Amino acid sequence: MRRTHHSFLYLTAGVAFIALLLQGCKGCNGDRETPSARDTAQVSLPTARDSLKNWAELRLIQWKGWVDSSTAGAFGTDSLERTTVDTVAALDTSTMEEDRFREFQPYFVYSPDSSRIVDMVSYGSFLHKGKNGKTVLEAGEPDVEVAIVNVQTKKRERILFAGPSTVIKEAVWVDDHTVLIAGGMYDEQNSLKPVIWKYDTESKLLENWETQ
Repeated sequence: MRRTHHSFLYLTAGVAFIALLLQGCKGCNGDRETPSARDTAQVSLPTARDSLKNWAELRLIQWKGWVDSSTAGAFGTDSLERTTVDTVAALDTSTMEEDRFREFQPYFVYSPDSSRIVDMVSYGSFLHKGKNGKTVLEAGEPDVEVAIVNVQTKKRERILFAGPSTVIKEAVWVDDHTVLIAGGMYDEQNSLKPVIWKYDTESKLLENWETQ
């Protein structure tokens, strides 16, 4: 009878211990993040600067090579900052003549859907035959201009105009309505300051990205 009583006490104590143990561990995992939640919290979306840096290094090859050569490799695309955002008023518009459009067509940069082109060359420039019989593009005006032309209607909208201290080197479309125009500006000491202009044909916003 005494052995049965002791066994019952041991059993009761064991059950109580297990209950306390389970109660104590009940909140063990309550405050833990699941791996997927933890991983998601660490993922950061690319910023506008990240996107611009990637496009500059992967698609604006000619511009990047020119900048590296002019700055002796001292320039890094991660130093670009968005300095201004302007709304381009569609006041300076014209219709490009069909013959002139065809004449400069090889130098235009088409949007992915081929509905628009970037014209960086026709302003103040002219074409002539070189010694080897090939057509040569020769600049005339010291000022520079960039325009967007509607391929179907030939409506031409100026989005950028600058003096001779500004150089336009390259343009690339990010999508059907966003274009990057890459160049630079020379200061009084003839030092180059790289610049990328980002223009949206829908919002008419022109962003200036340059080094501070």
